Amino acid sequence: MFWDCEKAKGFTLLEAMAALLLIGALSAVAIPSMVRWLAYWELRAAAERLTADLRECQSRAEAEGVFYELRFWRTRPDYMVYRGVEHVRTVDNKPGIAYATGILPLPDTHLRFNPRGTGIQGGTIWLCNRFGDRMGARIYPDSGVVIFLGP
Repeated sequence: MFWDCEKAKGFTLLEAMAALLLIGALSAVAIPSMVRWLAYWELRAAAERLTADLRECQSRAEAEGVFYELRFWRTRPDYMVYRGVEHVRTVDNKPGIAYATGILPLPDTHLRFNPRGTGIQGGTIWLCNRFGDRMGARIYPDSGVVIFLGP
């Protein structure tokens, strides 16, 4: 009994191994790039959320006529939002997002908006990821203007 090559269907072992080798080589290049890309977008989302929270605190302070404050700690990846002395919420950053050096005077930093909506003190909050990318938010004390700092 002879095997008819023209009627045979499927792949040879050599063809299957070549395809797996090619997929492995492409994965070795693509996966590290994708991990860095995801870390970049997680950092960007955290910095944009921080900027949005600062702007919300500013507008609520002015609208409600009370102090609003964001509190940061270097040893914790989260920050807390306060209305006067009342804790409103805690915002957790994803793992791998940390406060960069150059943040406002630490260990305890508080960014406060007075009832007129202007910042009591200004400064910059930098966030970084494990690849060293940095983004953040800046508040100008006299005007209370909050800007996003990123590419």
